[in-house]
Amino acid sequence: MPLNAVRVASKAQPAKNVILVFHGLGDSGSGWSFLAEYLQRSPAFAHTRFVFPNAPNMRIDANGGMSMPAWFNIYDWANPDARVDVEGIKSSLKVINSFIQEQIDDGISPENIILGGFSQGAALTLASTVTSPYKLGGFFALSGFCRLKKEDLDSIAENKNKDTPVFHGHGDQDPIIPIQYGSDAKKFFEKYFHLSDYDFKSYRGMAHSTSLEEMQDLVQFLSKALKL
Repeated sequence: MPLNAVRVASKAQPAKNVILVFHGLGDSGSGWSFLAEYLQRSPAFAHTRFVFPNAPNMRIDANGGMSMPAWFNIYDWANPDARVDVEGIKSSLKVINSFIQEQIDDGISPENIILGGFSQGAALTLASTVTSPYKLGGFFALSGFCRLKKEDLDSIAENKNKDTPVFHGHGDQDPIIPIQYGSDAKKFFEKYFHLSDYDFKSYRGMAHSTSLEEMQDLVQFLSKALKL
């Protein structure tokens, strides 16, 4: 079965690197396809292709059981100790691996693949720093969090990206994912999984979204990670 995604070809051939971006709850791949247009304005990204996967529809308990695009269920918005959909997260981590393998099969080296995401997609990205069986070029998490416990990840940990660069941006006015959840994620991955190149940046006045300042920092991160 083909992997469901919005795909943007590189401006120049052949494609030499790939940026994978996983969207947030209720969104779709097309919601983040602007990133390809934004980056491809620069000649540095001429040989970069982009893949924006689409999440399946699923029941979201925190939204009254409504069905919407999601990578895993959310049981309670406000309670940090609420039940976590560990199996749903693990299932989506396998989807991520399938997208990465697809690019490798197409001739892209793992170190030329960047994995990123926003909100739910960022949560998956952060978990993938530990669980990915591939040594990737970098990870970026925008407005990300981690609700998993160490023991949830231990059984599926590959630990191949301890020194792979991670960029984590978060707005200090985020009403959906409080910035504390973001800074807690950095502490969690550094303490328990010894990530050594984890850059966490906060953005003043930014809500649950992105900003020009964050995009500029992301461009710098991607250029360095891909050696452009």
